[in-house]
Amino acid sequence: MIHLSIETINLRAPYLVERVDDNIFLFTTDKGIIYTVGFVPDVSFMEKGLYQFFITRGTNKSSRADKKVFETVRVIIEEFFSQEEPVMLYICDTTDKRQASRDRLFRIWFHTYLLNASYTMYNEQMTLDNVLYFSSIILRKDHPLHNQVICSFHDYIVEHRQ
Repeated sequence: MIHLSIETINLRAPYLVERVDDNIFLFTTDKGIIYTVGFVPDVSFMEKGLYQFFITRGTNKSSRADKKVFETVRVIIEEFFSQEEPVMLYICDTTDKRQASRDRLFRIWFHTYLLNASYTMYNEQMTLDNVLYFSSIILRKDHPLHNQVICSFHDYIVEHRQ
């Protein structure tokens, strides 16, 4: 189990981050929009070290892009990757059929805000019950099981495709 340091996060994050649960955090933007960010253990294709990442916005208020949101999320993710050999799984929410847009935004975030020279992002898509799912894993390039993790993820997706 990983344990992210709220103190380390708040030293670098532009928004004040609060711990909700073990590895679940929230922060409120200057416009009053509340975001929840977290990492939940997952055993889909790895016995340990895999965490599903999520980010939710607690209000339906429309807002312009806020760079401080991106920066706060980036700091939280970097603290996650400071832990011993974690792998992050991201599955785009499908409830409003905007998963393709979320996938594009997540890839932009990765390539713009994360230190992508240090990380590998591997993306897959699958259709299940007539719903198209976009998912990605991110891991450090120096992860000791780097290639095995990517192969396991790919095999899992292929096995579950319809």
